[in-house]
Amino acid sequence: MKYLTLVFDDGPSYPIREIADKIKSYGWNAAFAVIGRKITDETVDMIKYVTDNGFQVVSHAQNHVHIEKLSTREEMKEELITPIETVRQMIGYEITMARLPFLSESENVLSVTKELGLPLLGQGIDGGRDWDPTTKPEFIASAVLGSVCDGAVGCLHVLEGTCKALDTILPNLKDMGYCLVTPQELFKRTGITPPLGVQIHNVYDFKR
Repeated sequence: MKYLTLVFDDGPSYPIREIADKIKSYGWNAAFAVIGRKITDETVDMIKYVTDNGFQVVSHAQNHVHIEKLSTREEMKEELITPIETVRQMIGYEITMARLPFLSESENVLSVTKELGLPLLGQGIDGGRDWDPTTKPEFIASAVLGSVCDGAVGCLHVLEGTCKALDTILPNLKDMGYCLVTPQELFKRTGITPPLGVQIHNVYDFKR
């Protein structure tokens, strides 16, 4: 069996539940990277829904800004930590990983995340520009299926086109011998400790 993880960015928002349900129908799991300012009394139930169903939630920063352009390390820390504190306070779930907005880094940002003890999930699969609402689902599916590999960390988005693309992606992944798991489970199954201070595109990049 080959394992990989998909992390869906920019929630909590529609159609997060449908994405989770499609993945769960295969007995699989994945993760959602949430933006802190989107977490409200109206959307927190979306986060609770996915965590109750075994999905992992990671920080995608408070305001989805280029963290490397912030003036101080304290601002960088606050941008990453605020969603973690919000989710903890609202539903008691502990976020332990993050994904940088735009996957944009600097030496200072990587140092800050290492200090915070936050492993950074990168992009080891071609998402087919799924962040663009005009991208066709078949293009997204083709890009994903053409670039998957064992141990990869995928970067997709909570959007309708991506959700529709899963109707092609998921059965084909199964036929190709893959199983979708959370990032935490991916490290556990491969026996690799999540590294700090670096973006993780494939867990096997860090196998000793």
